[in-house]
Amino acid sequence: MSISRFVTQALASALLVLSAQGAMAQGLTGKTVRIIVPYTAGGAGDVLARVLGQSISEATGLTIVVEDKPGASSIIGSDYASRATPDGTTILLVENPFILSAVLHPVGHYDPVKTFDRICYLADTPVVLAVSATSDIKTLGDFVAAAKAKPGALSYGSTGPASTVHIAAELWKRAAGIDVTYAPFPGSPPAMQAVMGGHITAVIANYSDLKSQLSAGGLRPLAVPAAKRAESLPDVPTLEELGYKNIEGAVWFGFVAPAGTPKDILAQFVSYFTAAIKIPDVKSKLNAQGLFISVTCGDQFGKFIAAETEKYTRLTHEFDIKGE
Repeated sequence: MSISRFVTQALASALLVLSAQGAMAQGLTGKTVRIIVPYTAGGAGDVLARVLGQSISEATGLTIVVEDKPGASSIIGSDYASRATPDGTTILLVENPFILSAVLHPVGHYDPVKTFDRICYLADTPVVLAVSATSDIKTLGDFVAAAKAKPGALSYGSTGPASTVHIAAELWKRAAGIDVTYAPFPGSPPAMQAVMGGHITAVIANYSDLKSQLSAGGLRPLAVPAAKRAESLPDVPTLEELGYKNIEGAVWFGFVAPAGTPKDILAQFVSYFTAAIKIPDVKSKLNAQGLFISVTCGDQFGKFIAAETEKYTRLTHEFDIKGE
C-alpha cells in the first residue's frame, strides 16, 4: 500500500472511530443496526450496503446486518422500514424506485418526503443508451434518422414499464420527435441479451448493468442522458451535448431512516457514511460495480427527494404511466 493511500485510509478510519464515540453515547451500544435493502441480493444497491456496512462495522465495532426484502419495485422493503421503531437501529437503502414506486402507488404506502428522515445520497451510476456492436447504427444521429425514415420500426428495451430509465427514454423520444416501439423487460440483463440477439434495436439501462458488455465490446454506447459526460464513459456524448436538454437519468443510491429518528443519531450516520465512502478500498469496490461517489446529505438530500417526487409525479401524468 502506498503512503498516500495508507494515510487516506487511516484518516477515514479515525473519523469513523471518533464518530462512533458519540453514537455509543446515544444508545446504540450493544444494539444491531439493520440496513434494509428492498432489492434482491447481489444487485448494485445490495453491494453498496454490504461494502459500507462492513467498513463501518470494522471501524466502529457496531453490529450491522444487511437484510434484503425485495418485491413490488421496492415497496415491500420500504414499507417494512417505514414501520420500524425510529431509534437508529433500522435504516433503508434507497434508489430511484423509492420515489417512483410511491408516486405510482400512493394509497396505503409510505410517502418518500414525509415518512422518512434523510441521511445521505452517496453514489450514482449513469444510464446508457446502447445498440449491439454489430448494428449499422453508429451514432445517436443514425438512430434518429433511421427512426424517422421508418416510424415504429425501431425498438428499445428497458426495465419496466414504469421505471426511471423508461421515462428518460420517453422524454428523449418526445424531444427527438420519433416513433420508437417500447419493449418492457423484467430487468436490464434480459433487455441487454435481447439487443445483442437482434430482437430489439437498442437498450437503455444503468451503466452498472451494461458494464460487462460495454467493456467487452458487445455493446456500442450512443449517448448518456445527463448534463455532463460520465466518468466511466468519457468518449460517449451526453444528450445535452447532442441538443436534447434537461433529460437526465442517473440511477442514485442513498440511505434514509424512519421519520422521528433522533437528530443526533442521524448526524452520526452522516459521519459514518461520509467517512467510509472516502476509504480507497471502499471506493474501488464500488467503482468495480459501476458505482461512483457523489455525496449529498441531510437537508440537501431532502430537497433532492422532494424535487424528484414532484418531477416523477408530473412525468407519470404526462406520459400516462401507470403502476402495475
